[in-house]
Amino acid sequence: MSAPTASSRPPLSVVIVRFAGGEVIVRTLTALVTQVTQLAGETLVAYSADDQPTEAMRTRFPQVRWIAGERAATPARLRALAVRASTGEIVACTEDHCTPTDDWCARVLAAHLRASAVVGGAIDKAPSSDGGAWAAYLLDYARYMSPLPAGPAAYASDCNVSYRRTELEAVEEQWRDEFHETTVHWALHARGTTVQLDPTIVVLQHRDIVLADYLVERRAHGRTFALTRVAAASTAARVRFALTALLLPPVIMLRVRRVLAARGATASVPASAWGPLTRAALAWSVGEWQGYWSGL
Repeated sequence: MSAPTASSRPPLSVVIVRFAGGEVIVRTLTALVTQVTQLAGETLVAYSADDQPTEAMRTRFPQVRWIAGERAATPARLRALAVRASTGEIVACTEDHCTPTDDWCARVLAAHLRASAVVGGAIDKAPSSDGGAWAAYLLDYARYMSPLPAGPAAYASDCNVSYRRTELEAVEEQWRDEFHETTVHWALHARGTTVQLDPTIVVLQHRDIVLADYLVERRAHGRTFALTRVAAASTAARVRFALTALLLPPVIMLRVRRVLAARGATASVPASAWGPLTRAALAWSVGEWQGYWSGL
């Protein structure tokens, strides 16, 4: 990463991926830019060429650095572009369907002052009665629901995670083209870096979905996860992972129910969420299965 010297870096870079598109980024930026400015940090928003920010957005948020990606760039590609363009000592990541709390930036910096190299936070569902929206939240983020247990974890979500720049530079080859949370965190673990979860660093997730489109997306993401996981694996390992992928739907459902029970949140989930969640878990499972068989 090309960057200024350490002594001239801003303390914090906030990287936002324009994932949901449309006007939702306005809510995220409204929650963030004042915080970032007060800390003398920088805000970067990465967007694909087919979802460019409007002139009104650029005018309303002159502090923002808008990072253009190619047409149909994946969220992982956009995240990589923005992280590479960032200059802060701490790099914090989120997405446009998430709204950080008004002390988010300060808590991120405080966590890193406690010598943490990688810090993930809680992701809570914004109020909603929509079953599809809840299904999307539960599949992707249930494990990060408050009250989030503090301590070490295998990885954190790229909707609420921050890194010391030195840690990212150490594994840059793993994210230069596409920044996937699992790949980056596996690489960090391999070099002895611990991902810490901090329940005081919170974002609210607001995403609404069209279920048919979401199922296609989950299958694609499941396939990408599988391809990344077995990039250097043997044929036997690929076959073993493929067979276990067929068992994922009930495992995912059970895992979600256990998290909700542990957090005392079962009653907050509308009954209309369980059907879409079952279909989404199946779509992810199919995607993983396809990814493991690819190249065999």
